[in-house]
Amino acid sequence: MRGLGLVVVLAAPAFGNVGGAQEAVTESQFLEGVGPEHAAARALGEDLARAEALRRRAAALANPRLEFSREQPDDSPRQDTWSLSWVPPVDGRRGLARAAAEAGLEAAQERAALERARLRSEVRRAYADWSATLERRELLSGQLALVEDLAGKAQQRARVGEESGLAARRLELAASEVQAQLVVARTQQIRAEATALGWRPELAGRRPGLPELPPPPSTLDPANRPDLRALQHEARQAALEARLARRFWTAPELQAGWQRLADRGSSVSGPVLGLAWTVPLFDRNQAGRIEAARREEIAVARLALASARAERELKAAQEAYAVAAAAAEASADTTIDADRLITAAAASFRAGEATLTDLLDTLRAVREARLRSLDLLGAALEAHRELELWTSGPLTSGGQR
Repeated sequence: MRGLGLVVVLAAPAFGNVGGAQEAVTESQFLEGVGPEHAAARALGEDLARAEALRRRAAALANPRLEFSREQPDDSPRQDTWSLSWVPPVDGRRGLARAAAEAGLEAAQERAALERARLRSEVRRAYADWSATLERRELLSGQLALVEDLAGKAQQRARVGEESGLAARRLELAASEVQAQLVVARTQQIRAEATALGWRPELAGRRPGLPELPPPPSTLDPANRPDLRALQHEARQAALEARLARRFWTAPELQAGWQRLADRGSSVSGPVLGLAWTVPLFDRNQAGRIEAARREEIAVARLALASARAERELKAAQEAYAVAAAAAEASADTTIDADRLITAAAASFRAGEATLTDLLDTLRAVREARLRSLDLLGAALEAHRELELWTSGPLTSGGQR
């Protein structure tokens, strides 16, 4: 049994480094390819385009109406009338409509900024999953190769009577345990790679590196999150629209034109002036006022609720990242000397100071520690992506591990 320790010592340097030489890609390089010209970025901003159109529509003046009519009953003079009608913007509606549309545009711009931030977060998640699942798969592949090699050596020694069959059987069971984990890791890695390459198909064949944990932001304002700023603009827009709905008197329509009467070679003509005004006797926009007032109440309530929760949510996001990042860094520190730990366990086993059980326990502990480190890194990166949504732009990204 002691001869198995030589195999462990020789195989340990290759543990967790199964992948071949591939050109590396970093997180920042991955994100650079999903810029404003990417299809995912161009697919955003539908609400922003609608808000820009509404602002342009609110600023436009009403079109004048040009009319021409001809009357010529039997044996009567012919009457031709040209007229131009227009409603001047003197009732205050246009100013309120423009202000409300401007507030709506500002809200849409903040929503668009949040959409871009969420897109970036989704792309970062895809990259993190791709790199972590690849690391997990290679880690398990390396340990599986090691345990299978140990099992093969043990079977050879058992056949010549130098080793008990029990040791070989225990190593086979250990290999089956790692194999089961590797199957799950392979399926996860296949899906994660497909998702990542869906964003950047030109990176097929490149190797992603694990992202480093970025430092926490120094200052963040709980009132400066894009969705909160959007709610502020929406509340202002709703208040302006409520004021607009209360204006049920409209400006009069002014009419000016020229009329010509012709009869048996003679004609007479002159100007035509007129005025048309809608008198709100029955419909004073009661339904519109009810709807606008309710929308204003809802917008104010949404803003109040979000503002009341913002400070606590920001504090929770900061604390979550601090805790997750500290745990991930501590876990990474504990796995730095994992290969040396395997080498030491092998040396103890070879010297008769440790049993096969000790060796298998060490392999399992190292495997679980490295997998746990990957899980903690993923949790910390997820917490950082959540924290990044509190800004209108990306936080400082880390490097690569």
